Amino acid sequence: MKTKGRVMKVEELKNYGRPLSDVYLDPETEKIGKKVMKVIQRELRRELGTMGTVKLLLEVRSEIKLLKKRDWSRLKEHGPVDDRFIESILQQAAAMKVLGKMMGMDRATGFYHRLIDRVQYDASAPILPSVEDFKACGDAFAAFKQYAKGMIDADQRVGIHEIDIIEDTPKAFAYNVKYCIWNEVAKEVGVSQLCYAVRCYGDEVLFNSVLPKAGITYKRTATLTLGRSVCDPRFELAN
Repeated sequence: MKTKGRVMKVEELKNYGRPLSDVYLDPETEKIGKKVMKVIQRELRRELGTMGTVKLLLEVRSEIKLLKKRDWSRLKEHGPVDDRFIESILQQAAAMKVLGKMMGMDRATGFYHRLIDRVQYDASAPILPSVEDFKACGDAFAAFKQYAKGMIDADQRVGIHEIDIIEDTPKAFAYNVKYCIWNEVAKEVGVSQLCYAVRCYGDEVLFNSVLPKAGITYKRTATLTLGRSVCDPRFELAN
């Protein structure tokens, strides 16, 4: 998206100001998801064998039906989150539950970590601005912060997250996530450990592989999925 001859506006960056629910349901993202799913299925066959993978897929289908019968109306108390998005989270939770049952939580956690290491960048990079895009806005860190705040506002508007920004300076940006829709579903289904292995660990992989190229560091000391009261991401200029 970098444009020669002028400084870009953050508002022009890909998916600026859109909630993650809209981004994940976008047709472009769904195409990427289909490619990633082929990798996932290949890794499952390697881990479980063909028959084990078939068994897992059948059990996941049954688990999804059971989860859909539960009352999830409370998720909308935080905002008008899209029903299709809630369904996608239930599908993910169902897969986590069945995989955890078949492998055991520790083995399933290791499987997810290896999988995320392999696919997270390819799954996320096409739907988010690149480091070059942020640099094209002049001040890469200021652009990143503005972009992040736009997504935070959008996510809160539709009820995906509740977030308090606790530091916003020229050299640091930090916030506390008090509510996360993925965590709420994971707690209910009993797969918080695996939700961390997918969602939270995925953030660590993506941010730590991309942001240093813009001179930005990322760290987090707590997550909701591991039983803490908040998630506490912090971004700083390296120098």
